Amino acid sequence: MHSSLPIETSLWDFSLFYYGRPGVSSLCLHLQDEHGVNVNILLWTLWLGYRGIQLEPTQLTLALRKTHSWDQQYVLPLRQLRRRMKAEFGVADRSIETVRAQIKHAELLAEKHLQQLLELHIPVEKIAITATPDKASMPATLMADNLQLYLQQLGIDESLITDLLALLLD
Repeated sequence: MHSSLPIETSLWDFSLFYYGRPGVSSLCLHLQDEHGVNVNILLWTLWLGYRGIQLEPTQLTLALRKTHSWDQQYVLPLRQLRRRMKAEFGVADRSIETVRAQIKHAELLAEKHLQQLLELHIPVEKIAITATPDKASMPATLMADNLQLYLQQLGIDESLITDLLALLLD
């Protein structure tokens, strides 16, 4: 795992860093659109592992419950509106594209708020681990374990999980 991010990195900054890696956004969007994966939850599971936190099933359930309403009532409707406008009007009309850009900005702000809810969900005492040479690969292992915990409960094929981990952890 190659990263220049400090361990104290916020979930949002972590997400921007990893989501921007080559191939990650397209695979995440595929998982979102074809398999119902919440990309913010996916990134949160990775962030926890990066910070040395093993995600427990009960924590995952609580996080899903805590964010469901915000996601369903605000994030998803903004995404659907933005996509519907693109399908209906295309991208040629600059005026409509300006509106779509504003909707996308609002969608990102709604996702950032959802991530803040997730970040606040973790008790402070679980955040820090002591980095020792024999634990050098632990964050990568925890990231993989946490990701699998979430994606396997959604019935995501192991090959997709492996592909995503390869993009994230190379």
